[in-house]
Amino acid sequence: MYHTPVLLSEALHYLLHDGSRLILDATVGSGGHAKAILDARGNVTVIGIDRDAMALEVAAERLKEYSGRVFFFMGAYTELDSALGSRGNVDGVLVDHGMSSLQLEDSHRGFSYSGEGPLDMRMSGTGQTASDLIESTDMAGLACVLERYGEVARPRRIARSIKNASQKHMMRTTADLKAAVENAFGRRVSPGLLSRIFQAFRIAVNRELELLQEFLGSILRYVNRNGRLVFISYHSLEDRMIKEFLRRESAECICPPGTPVCVCGRRPALELLTKKAIKTANEEIARNPRARSARLRAARVI
Repeated sequence: MYHTPVLLSEALHYLLHDGSRLILDATVGSGGHAKAILDARGNVTVIGIDRDAMALEVAAERLKEYSGRVFFFMGAYTELDSALGSRGNVDGVLVDHGMSSLQLEDSHRGFSYSGEGPLDMRMSGTGQTASDLIESTDMAGLACVLERYGEVARPRRIARSIKNASQKHMMRTTADLKAAVENAFGRRVSPGLLSRIFQAFRIAVNRELELLQEFLGSILRYVNRNGRLVFISYHSLEDRMIKEFLRRESAECICPPGTPVCVCGRRPALELLTKKAIKTANEEIARNPRARSARLRAARVI
């Protein structure tokens, strides 16, 4: 069973326009949004990027009937020169930062506390695992990861328990991490806290915020005039970065506050299409509870 794409009709509404010919799905995953794009417009080609080889295999199988209209690139969405090649700029970009059900439900990937498996959490399958990160980071560093990427209260208390377990060689599985968190409080903890802790280590392992910052700093060079940018985020860290990027690039003036007359001569690069984030409707949440935290923001390149 394939992963269900989130905010699908809303994403298509803001992404596609009369001039849509080449669309970049920068986080193609198992291809749910890409399939809908290809079905909606018979003259559109999609380039799908993902770091997850398993996800790309699923997407390739799912979209095999669209041969010649969809192309895949395995790597980070910051590798735009390589991903786009000689195709030139795109007419729309979709970025969905969500984890797929396939990733969360595969215990061998280590993304979820709900099943026991290796404490891995790597999107690409290469580099440092979550277990490696915990082993090589001191307690203060672990507390910083928890506070910055998970917005966790009392991070030092949790970090101390995690580090103690690691030093005893008891930090190899997702169950080990869950147990260390519970030991920090002497009781079972809420699913919400566990989710934020697992999120924090996943973000750190995959450098998700650093890559997003790099992507936002370069993406406008690769989008044609009147092209659309659509972002779907699931936690406040990503959403704040995206909101600030859209606000900054749509601003008509960046003179210091109190300047009587604009002297910066700035021309905005974007027009906001969503004044506020679009939230998931109750009907969609009932069908797909994991979509509850999704937020969509969109803009047009001027």
